[in-house]
Amino acid sequence: MFKRELQKEIENIKNNNLYRFLRKKDNTNNILDFSSNDYLCLSKHPEVIDAVKDGLKYGFGSTGSRLTSGDINHQILEEKIAEFKGTEGALVYSTGYATNVGVISSLCKKGDLILSDKLNHASIIDGCRLSKSDVLIYNHCDVNHLRDLIEENGNNYNNLFIITDGVFSMDGDIAPLDKLKKIADEYNGILIIDDAHGTGVLGNGRGTLKHFNLKPSDNIIQIGTLSKAVGGLGGFVCGIEELIEYLINTSRSFIYSTSLPPCVVSGCIKSLELMERGDLTKKLQKNIKTANKIFKEYNFIKEDNLTPIYPLIFKEKTMEISENLIKNNIFCVGIRYPTVPKGLERLRVSINIGHSEGDFGVLCECIKKVLN
Repeated sequence: MFKRELQKEIENIKNNNLYRFLRKKDNTNNILDFSSNDYLCLSKHPEVIDAVKDGLKYGFGSTGSRLTSGDINHQILEEKIAEFKGTEGALVYSTGYATNVGVISSLCKKGDLILSDKLNHASIIDGCRLSKSDVLIYNHCDVNHLRDLIEENGNNYNNLFIITDGVFSMDGDIAPLDKLKKIADEYNGILIIDDAHGTGVLGNGRGTLKHFNLKPSDNIIQIGTLSKAVGGLGGFVCGIEELIEYLINTSRSFIYSTSLPPCVVSGCIKSLELMERGDLTKKLQKNIKTANKIFKEYNFIKEDNLTPIYPLIFKEKTMEISENLIKNNIFCVGIRYPTVPKGLERLRVSINIGHSEGDFGVLCECIKKVLN
């Protein structure tokens, strides 16, 4: 009975053209990768790999949660993150997803109100669902709508939490943090920023908050990942010391998860050291300017990007283009509903410091052949 029900559901998914499957990526130099989030190419940096090897002196796995046997070199990484982000403290989780779910569900309680951007990442949405707070969705980056929702509803709650991505993962646009911070201050709210795609990319690598020249404060919580520009695995939250102490004692996805392998932690520490120099982020920004130029020449974008995420919207042609790219050794996966709304299917082109001007041209020519 159960098997038949699953088969029926899978068939429905297929009939609606929503079927997903695992696609193995060739990690050799034969493929041109425009889907990776490894913006600074640190996942394969020789110094990072050497650091990972050195971290194996602690053993392959951490063998337990941070509160039991799994606290090895993790506090060194947390000190490095706090210094990098300019905060009092930081706490590392096993994934970025676990960070958002754990932080939001711990902090946001019954009697509180969460105001969440319409295009926030799934991990934020799930964290909101797990919390006991009421949740209102404001239109994407629409500070006027946000303010209206607070004016209409804010007086009925103990605490207000404004939650947003710093850089939105499917569109590459930047949240108006300067305006969101002003609203948070005005209404005595707390601003939670998921800077997964901003860290290493904006603000000389320090992230979206630095991009707006905003200083960390008591009512700002920064969340990030170690699996994108850092090139490793894991997530982190940083803010005031009391926040970190509270989460260690209450955040279920932190308390009940085996901690990151110490070799991964060692690699992330080295990645942050390399990122601190600033030259990698400058190289990325230079490549973004080159991509802007090429993509404009092909009429794939109208305005310049500030981030390495390019949503090239081809609607019903998207999956055909994606398959053709893969046949030509260009890895660029099409994104469709429910990840993005129907009618906004797109190639999510993600560029990094390893791409050349010629690579952008090859990508565009291959797309153009399908469109013509």
